[in-house]
Amino acid sequence: MMRFVFALLAGACGLAAPAAATDRIIVASIEVEASPAEVWQLWTTEAGLSFFAPAAEIDLRPGGTYEVYFLPDAPEGMRGSEGTTVLGYQENRMLTVTWALPPYMPEVRPHLTPLTLELEPLDETRTRVTLTHSGWGEGGEWDDAYAYFQENWPAVLTLMSEALTPEAE
Repeated sequence: MMRFVFALLAGACGLAAPAAATDRIIVASIEVEASPAEVWQLWTTEAGLSFFAPAAEIDLRPGGTYEVYFLPDAPEGMRGSEGTTVLGYQENRMLTVTWALPPYMPEVRPHLTPLTLELEPLDETRTRVTLTHSGWGEGGEWDDAYAYFQENWPAVLTLMSEALTPEAE
């Protein structure tokens, strides 16, 4: 109703109506044979993130750095999720960070998007991990980035699960 009223007022005043917000959200989930504390260590330490990136810089505090480098030797701005920060966390339960879109997508690269990881204990040895990535625009490279992460976040969760699985002896 408010959008309709604003649109009427905007039209009467010669203003443009606000752009509609996108409802696109990526949600990927997996159950792993690990405690929330074990999963937490993977996502909140530089060594832990090695399950899917060769380097990272993490300062685990609200406003602290949370950068993940897929190409650590590349020039600044081309290494991965750079310029990203911790938005908030609840230890062993939830982590929310900003996430940078791929460097080869210059139209959307400057727009950091929120990424939340939730850890739900199922019992003493199993955890449900749910990753939610929101903040998507529409059209052009936004569509490409959305499609890329729709495919890749489930793959990242599979890599995480594999990293948590003890090797058979």
